[in-house]
Amino acid sequence: MTTFSEKVYQLRKEFAYSQEELAEKLEVSRQTISNWENGTAQPALDKAVELSNLFDVSLDEMVGKKIQQAKTVSPILKAFIGQTVSVFLNPSSDAWMSVSRTEVKNCEVIDVSEHSLKVIVDERKQKIERVFMLKDIIGIKEEVV
Repeated sequence: MTTFSEKVYQLRKEFAYSQEELAEKLEVSRQTISNWENGTAQPALDKAVELSNLFDVSLDEMVGKKIQQAKTVSPILKAFIGQTVSVFLNPSSDAWMSVSRTEVKNCEVIDVSEHSLKVIVDERKQKIERVFMLKDIIGIKEEVV
């Protein structure tokens, strides 16, 4: 059975957040996240709820009470791996703010999970790896290269 601290660490890594980024989203210190992950502290209920909402898992799953069957990744999303796509982001999500636009073109899809799409984007002549949460994506269009 997975402990709460292991689950926080596992989900933070899956969502590609640093401790600092997760702390900022939850309005706590980086040290607080570290304490949760190493098991020396537990979050207040309101922060546990924020964590479960952010990671789209139940509180039961966060505390290891209920092990759900592994979620499968859509075969449609899997088909995009290795493809170049445009990703359309919900303008009311946090994701579009980080890239300052709602359409991100020429994304090479390198991985998908039940929660996210990992891509490489050319930005200012640099290849940048980005992770978009599926809940923030309103569309994906394959690019003709």
